Amino acid sequence: MTALEAPAPLPREAMTARQLARRTRLLEAVVEIVTEVGPQALQMREVAERSGVALGTAYKYFRSREQLLAAALAEWQQPLWARMSSVSRSPGADTGELVSAYLRRALRSFQRNPNMGALMVLMQTSTDPDVVETLAEMGTQSSALMEQMLVGLPAEAVPHVGRGLEAVLMNSVTALVTGRATLDEALERVEGVARLLLAGANAS
Repeated sequence: MTALEAPAPLPREAMTARQLARRTRLLEAVVEIVTEVGPQALQMREVAERSGVALGTAYKYFRSREQLLAAALAEWQQPLWARMSSVSRSPGADTGELVSAYLRRALRSFQRNPNMGALMVLMQTSTDPDVVETLAEMGTQSSALMEQMLVGLPAEAVPHVGRGLEAVLMNSVTALVTGRATLDEALERVEGVARLLLAGANAS
């Protein structure tokens, strides 16, 4: 039986508090293992052992290794998105400063944990339907955050500026974690593009 032929995992909204706690332990174990050895070396059995969740039970939450990796990446990014969402709702928040803070925080988080950056790159190239679905959900969250941060721009420019910022950030994360750019070079790249995008949007 392939991963796609396996029964669909239990939806998060249908989980009990105890089940949600098990799911969280699984994701935390994935982040720990990826941080230590990288995404390619992760095995479901090790995740089960480290999380204290039986292997058979783990498959009730995630039907494949790839789905588990994608969910762990999404969970790992939640604190940054939550922080920036909160800051962007502050009265008088400056768009340029918000964007710069977000890009810097994102790049520095991947610089501190390059294996999570490697996981991001790996997931972006995956054709696994579960991964594609998770990335689409992450994209929806990212777009919503961009709309909050870019609220001062002309409405018609926001989607284009948001996509441009997301693209340069992904490009810079890839360069950073593959050793083709230092943190300073990656920061200079994303902030330079951000300035041009914001200036162009404001001038339109």
